[in-house]
Parts: sequence; structure tokens; C-alpha cells
Amino acid sequence: MTTNLKNYIKVYNTLEKSLCKKIRKELENIEDWKTHTFYSYDKNDYKPKSDTKELDISWSNIKTKKILTDKIWKTIYQYIIVDFKSDYFKSWNGFTSIRFNRYKKGKLMAKHCDHIKDMFDGDRKGIPTLSVVGLLNDDFEGGEFVMFDDYVIKLKQGDVLIFPSNFLYPHKVNPVKKGIRDSFVSWVW
Repeated sequence: MTTNLKNYIKVYNTLEKSLCKKIRKELENIEDWKTHTFYSYDKNDYKPKSDTKELDISWSNIKTKKILTDKIWKTIYQYIIVDFKSDYFKSWNGFTSIRFNRYKKGKLMAKHCDHIKDMFDGDRKGIPTLSVVGLLNDDFEGGEFVMFDDYVIKLKQGDVLIFPSNFLYPHKVNPVKKGIRDSFVSWVW
């Protein structure tokens, strides 16, 4: 087992460009976008970290979500079972519904780690073990995915990024300078 944290960050080119375009077309027609918020443990409240600069999110059930879900499942399997090859960690219980992220010009995601409270308030208990991020287009400027303050993960359209969901993996998305950045996220438990 390696102690280099970057070895647990993997990018897979999982999604065909045609599927990405189809998903984006469906996202154009949804109306439930809302400003992304973070949970504040000390205030027991949800609010944006960067006020008007935070991205927009949607949990919409678009037609292509089932296809996307199947592809994400296979990518998680590749990460855990095939690539990780652990003799002590071979299972996972599932992953959350897919959340779509939209970054218009000037929008960003503030630096954070994925210690998510609200996905485990019901029947599921615990915290996420892996974060899954997919990029649906790359025809924008800015919007770089950054880990550890200075490690830029260069994603292309159709790429799916997987990394551990804990305090050792702080990350952010820089402001989009031109165009729209569409992506999605899910968390494994």
C-alpha cells in the first residue's frame, strides 16, 4: 500500500462524447437549479461559502440518468476491485443519486472536503468513502478542479474522477472565465 495521497486519485475516460452531449441537452430543459450550499456544523445551517459565486446544482431525474448511473457503477468497480487491489477493502454499499453541477461565468466551488452530513440523515448511516466527479463538457475556460491547494486535475469531456472522501483530500473548482462548465457528482458509501 502506498502512502502517496495522489495515488488514490484516478481519472477514467468513461463517458462517450455523444452521451455527454445528450445529458447536457436534457440539463438545458430542467428548471430546478439552485445555489450550492455547505453545511456549517457550528451553526447547524446550510449556506453558500462564497455567497453569489457558488455554482448551481440540480438533483433532477433526466432520461439519461439510468445510463449514466450504470457507467458510474462500472467505474467505481474498476477503481475499488480492479485498480485498488486491496486485500482488506473489497466492498461498498452503493452510491448516491447523481447531482448535476452547473458553473456559469464567475461561478466556482469553494475549497472543502466531502464530509457530507445530509446524505446520511435517514436510513444510511456514516460518511462517504469515495467521491465521484464527472465532466460533461470541456468547451469552457477556467473551472479547473484543484486538490491540495495546487494540484490541478486536468479533466476532459467524459472523464470521471474518483478519490477518497475525507479531510486529506481538500478540493475546489476555480471560477469559470468563459462558457458553462457542466459536471456531476456522486458519493460512494
